[in-house]
Amino acid sequence: MPSLRPWLFALILLAPVAALADTPAISFTSTNGAFLDLRTRMIGWQFSLSDPVNVTSLGWYDQGGNGLNRAHEVGIWQTDTKILVAQAVVPQGLEAPLDGQFRWAGLSLPVQLQPGISYSIAGLDIGSGGDAHVWDTQIGCCTAHVSGFSVHALVQLTAGTALGGETNGFGFPTGLIGDGRAALMGPNFTVSAVPEPQTYIMMLAGLLFIGGLARSRRADPTNPVP
Repeated sequence: MPSLRPWLFALILLAPVAALADTPAISFTSTNGAFLDLRTRMIGWQFSLSDPVNVTSLGWYDQGGNGLNRAHEVGIWQTDTKILVAQAVVPQGLEAPLDGQFRWAGLSLPVQLQPGISYSIAGLDIGSGGDAHVWDTQIGCCTAHVSGFSVHALVQLTAGTALGGETNGFGFPTGLIGDGRAALMGPNFTVSAVPEPQTYIMMLAGLLFIGGLARSRRADPTNPVP
């Protein structure tokens, strides 16, 4: 039986690459109800970053995981300049893949966001006949908060910066809720860390190592490859 040691070594070299996999920026384990708005609003949240990240998809909360009643246009803006840096439409129904409690629309190319900049993610929430949303913490008026709320290690939220300004259509979100909530969900995004140069070096070393093992096995007459 061939030794597993070389393959374990290759997996160790490739492990940092696997650690960069796409992960939701925010997640939670369960909800205490949900809130169906009767107004048309851009809802979402502001955030900043501790390190550069790549945004790979935008999502929308699907209560119960049984499909969205409406399509939702979602965007990420630089808060100070109001420049739109990422945009996608999460389609109605079951078409978009469900991961966690969100349905996701992939970006054609990853969008890199930088630390030291305030960003706003928001999407158009069309009230009656739309989709219910939830928020991160309990408030007095409504039971629509979540349990097990967690934020990706590279993403930073601030209490009181949830977004919910009324609007006539999709556009830069205005209007902080201002009551202690950090996020109305609504929208979400998936994030992967931007690889450091040494990560690329380790990935290349791992691939070359695996390629060398494969070539040596093919060249070994005592170990024919079927």
